[in-house]
Parts: sequence; structure tokens; C-alpha cells
Amino acid sequence: MSTTDMLTGNALAVKLWEKKVWLQAMQQTAFSHLFNRGSVYVPEKLMTANTYGDQTTFPYVGKLTALPIGEGGTADGNEEALQPQSHSMVVNVTRLPVLNPNSDTIEQKRTMIDFLATTKDLLANRCAELIDTSVFYHLGGAAPTTLTINGTTYSTAAQKLHVQGHNTPVAPTTNRVLRANSAATDQALTSSDTLTLDMVDYALELNAKSDQPLEMLDGQEFDMFISPEQIVDLQQNTTGKIQWFNIQLAKITGGYKDNELENRFKNKMVCAGRYRNVMIYEAPRVAYGVNGSTSAVITTVRRAVLVGKNALSYASPLGGRPTDKNVPVKYFEQLKDYEYYKGIEARMIYGLKKMSPSNKDDIGVIVLSTYAAAHT
Repeated sequence: MSTTDMLTGNALAVKLWEKKVWLQAMQQTAFSHLFNRGSVYVPEKLMTANTYGDQTTFPYVGKLTALPIGEGGTADGNEEALQPQSHSMVVNVTRLPVLNPNSDTIEQKRTMIDFLATTKDLLANRCAELIDTSVFYHLGGAAPTTLTINGTTYSTAAQKLHVQGHNTPVAPTTNRVLRANSAATDQALTSSDTLTLDMVDYALELNAKSDQPLEMLDGQEFDMFISPEQIVDLQQNTTGKIQWFNIQLAKITGGYKDNELENRFKNKMVCAGRYRNVMIYEAPRVAYGVNGSTSAVITTVRRAVLVGKNALSYASPLGGRPTDKNVPVKYFEQLKDYEYYKGIEARMIYGLKKMSPSNKDDIGVIVLSTYAAAHT
């Protein structure tokens, strides 16, 4: 009798594990949602194993703005030149090594914790944490001097690159940022400057008046990501001209079953619902505020983001889209001390950056900065 084996030393087994862990990481992240919605631009020439180099610059052309020529006018000599702009992004490596006693050691026999299986799960979670943090600090244009996320503090430039997608975030352009009650800076926001649906209206108005507005996602929608503190402020607000609670209560009294007073999840994410053409989601790693004078982090301020198409660029020579055969996470194993210890490393090679061409507004994101302290 013949059987098909898939032993741990089989190269295909490793590849299947890599893809499984990447998909697990993607399922836990807002990055996956953004990817599927068209908010992430992927330069195809950087998504193959044959790619060499660790930095890319790709072009972007702004809209035409010259006055048209009418009857009796002369076009010859009055042509408008294209305005080529550029967007640069670095691709680099993140390594996550873990060392455990091997499976046939006394340490493994003393505990019900499966070191190998637990390590695999935790590495997937860690990859998701780093990627999502990078996403929101780029979208929010936040680059504080030091940053603590989920219990880990990143203080040096080299450390912060792992929660910045290997590219330093760029501040929001002038026409792509709103602060509650017209505050001039993040540090000027006070406890009365919380998130309301009014701000969503203002963001949509700002976008509509833009020379080059954000492009809508599938379904003619935008996605908005807000922090857990902001979602509470939004849902409990009683002073805004338009109030979330009143909208949801009207849905219930009108017999509408799909209301967000009772239903918390939508599209596998915590969702406050749809307002106008904006889907509002909770994302715990939405960027903290930044002091404009000192670049210090402000933990009582959050930078919510209204997102359209091509807000971010992403690249990895190892792929990463759900349809790719390969993924940007690779696993390497190392035996030590006569195979008594087994080290496992998750290695990510990728780059991520907000799409912000030189001398142009950010392409796909508007920042809504508000006071957002924890509630007690």
C-alpha cells in the first residue's frame, strides 16, 4: 500500500505553512480589507522573484489644469505640458526569531504547551500587528519620535521602520487633514473635540471641493477607520447636528433589521455602519496623534482616516496577494546544541507606503484627527 507523506522536512510543507500563516495574518488585519477593496496599489514589476533592488520610484501624472482655448484662439504654442510626479518606496526585511526546546526534550514533556504550534500562531499574530500598525501610521501620516504598540516600544529609527512598513510616514498634505472644531494642531485638541458624524460630512465636503478628489471604492463607497475610543465617542455623541444613535433608533422603529445598535460586525470587522456612502470600521491600531512641535506621541488623540482607491502602495518580491503562489513571509529553522533546541524565524520582505507624489495632495486618504481618550 502506498501513502502520501508530508514530512516536516519537505520543502512544500514549509511553503504551505508560510502561505497559511500569511493568510491567517491577512484575515486579522485591516490591511487585508484595504487590499481587497482596492485601497492598495501594487506595482507589478516589484511583485516577482526576479526583481532586484531595494527601492523603487514610479511615476504619477497630475490632472490637466490649463485654461481651454476657444473660438479664434491658437492652440499652436499654447499647449499644456504634462506634470510628471514621482513616488518612491523602499523594500526591506523584518525578522522574527523564536528559540524553543525541541519536541523530544524534557522541557516539552513538562508542559501541555506545544512549543512549535504555539510559535506558529504567535508569529502570525506578530506579522499582522506589524503590518497593520504600518498601514495606519502611513495613512495617518504619523511619525512620532517613539511609539508603544501592544506592549512593545519602538524608539530608534531602525526599530520604528518595522512598524512603518520600512518607509518613514509622510505628514498629511494641507488639503487632506481635518481636526475637530478646526483645531490647528493635534496638541490643541481637547476633551470637547471628539469624533462626530458632522466630521464625516466635512471630510466628504473637503474631498468634493478638491482639485483631485479621492476615488471611490467598489460599490461607490469610501471606507473610514476609527479607533475604539472614537467609535464610542461617535456612538454616544449627543451634541452633533446628526447623531449616530438617532439614526440607528430610527432604523429599529422603522422595522429595518440590519441596524448597528444590535449588529456589531460587518465584512468581518467591527462596524458602526454606513453613513451616506462611507462604511465606518473600528481599527485598534489607528495612529495616535503627534505633537507638531516636538513629534512626541499624543495618546489622547487619534487620527481616523477616510480611505479611497490607491491610498497605499505595497510591494514584495515574494508576492502577497491572495491569488499569488508565494507570500512575503518566509520561515527558516535552525537546530542548536545537538538538536536540543529548535529556532524558527519568520522573515518578511516587503515595503509599504502612503501614495503621496511629490508636490501633489495625498492620492487616497483624508485624516480626521480628534481627541480620543479611553473611557472609564
